[in-house]
Amino acid sequence: MLKDLGRFLSRPPVQTGITLAVSAAIRSYQPSLVDRSRNDQALIVAGSMASGYVAGNLGERAIEATCAATGIDRAIIAAAVAGTAAAAMTVADERAPVLNTLGRVASATAITSGALSLRRRRRGRGPLRAAVETAGIGAVVAISLRREVRAYSKNGRRPPPSLAIASSLAAGTGIAVAAGALVAVERASAAAAVDLLTSTGSSRRRAPTFFAHVAIACAFAAGAKLCARRVLRLLDAAGDHIEPGYASPPTSRLVSGGADSVVAFADLGVQGRRFVSEMPTPEAIDIVLGTADAIEPIRLYIGVDSAPGIDERVELAMMEIRRTHALDRSLVIIGSPAGTGYLNHIPIEAAEYFMRGDVASVTIQYGKRPSLLSVDRVGAAQQQHLALVEEISKELSRRPREGWPRVVLYGESLGAQTSQDAFPNPGYEALVERSIQNALWVGTPYPAKFRRAVLSANPDDSRFGRSATIDEHDAATQFTFLDHHDDPVTLFNLSIFHRRPPWLGPPSKRPPNISRTQHWVPAVTFWQTVFDTKNAARVVPGDFNAFGHDYRADLAEFVRAAYHIPDVTDEQMVSVERALRRSEIERAARIEPG
Repeated sequence: MLKDLGRFLSRPPVQTGITLAVSAAIRSYQPSLVDRSRNDQALIVAGSMASGYVAGNLGERAIEATCAATGIDRAIIAAAVAGTAAAAMTVADERAPVLNTLGRVASATAITSGALSLRRRRRGRGPLRAAVETAGIGAVVAISLRREVRAYSKNGRRPPPSLAIASSLAAGTGIAVAAGALVAVERASAAAAVDLLTSTGSSRRRAPTFFAHVAIACAFAAGAKLCARRVLRLLDAAGDHIEPGYASPPTSRLVSGGADSVVAFADLGVQGRRFVSEMPTPEAIDIVLGTADAIEPIRLYIGVDSAPGIDERVELAMMEIRRTHALDRSLVIIGSPAGTGYLNHIPIEAAEYFMRGDVASVTIQYGKRPSLLSVDRVGAAQQQHLALVEEISKELSRRPREGWPRVVLYGESLGAQTSQDAFPNPGYEALVERSIQNALWVGTPYPAKFRRAVLSANPDDSRFGRSATIDEHDAATQFTFLDHHDDPVTLFNLSIFHRRPPWLGPPSKRPPNISRTQHWVPAVTFWQTVFDTKNAARVVPGDFNAFGHDYRADLAEFVRAAYHIPDVTDEQMVSVERALRRSEIERAARIEPG
């Protein structure tokens, strides 16, 4: 068995693949957008190693095939490939990203292949030489890791501890090796199945072996699908359970699930029950603002369990709007929630303070799962949001124009995408013809088509504004995209795997808060950004921040600016922000027991 392992490890494709895998693992330790845990780093190491191994293995096999076909020495072929790849990288630019990436990978593979080929030619490898080579490789790995980790300090960030580096590297390597073992088991199983079921010669085994691989893959996919269904059912159930802090329905008739509501409190789900139970009272608003004329706000929420279909849920929302006379308020916020049904309470509550309670907010849930697992719900969410907007517009059209409220949109993260992409024709007209006067879209995911369409087609259109700070917000802007420069949710896309993203251009030209020491590495940067996206918002209740996907420190100011709310003094703004922090701490304490 050890001899078989030795023969396997001595194969050129395997050695080249392992070399590139180790190199990719080392590069994965460079700082990226967000700090990450050792478990996340282990998974990044595993993904990077797998990518490096596959690239090196395939590249070496191509070199082997070329050597066999031409009879030319491997080292000469490797040198020629490296030179050609370097030339391709020089010629290629941002207009040919795939060629540039292929040049990078081919160059690394060819140099590695040539070096290993020359090493294998040296005979008489004894224990001393093996020990020296092993020590040298270990030293190179350690020095390279140290170089990557030191980049954290250059960015003013705390580097990961040595123990975390060692444990994540060991765990990631173990995961990658285990994945490789599974592939080997699959291949052996397919070969055994062919041996058992057929008696064909080796020249006729190709087709049966292919179908054996397909059968094993189908069995694996079926098992994975069953597991996924189980996990999704558990997530849906988690969105239904009754929390002790939100077990009793509100008594107000101006919220869904309360007195006289047409929807049951139990059908609002976890997020809906929280949303309608946390509204500030008129007395609280007056205390915060130092006024004496506040009224009770209106909060309407339709759960995904409140009705079986989109049309039925929209009709329930309209019934709630008519019941509470929501369109008689000065400001009406149509919210699009995230995948779980969560609609950030901070901007809604800020608007309720600023408007002295003269505001109504309405939203409809479309799912109970985290946004990353709600991609299959995006189409239905967009259809539902558009239907609600159009029904409200129709309701307003039956009224005299001078009595209309200011109708605005709010969406955050996946809610921002579903709110924007609900409109079939991106642009100003699509919004105003449906009675929308303002919008605030926060942390819009990269796949959202609306934002890219309006910002690229009309970059100078002052009606749409993209801001990172309140100082960048133009008072003439009607529809505001609030994005942080370092928010992975707004930056991540699949093309990062093979193409350098614009935000990792020349260090001197990068946006604020983007690491000046991070370098784009094919595949590796992709895996880093995947986990950056997962960790984009690490929220501590009451500790408002303005970086990554955490926009809490920005929201009050942007609600006032984006919705053009007048008559808010600086003293009132400070008092409101203090109340929002206090409210979040109280909310967290209320959720904790459940």
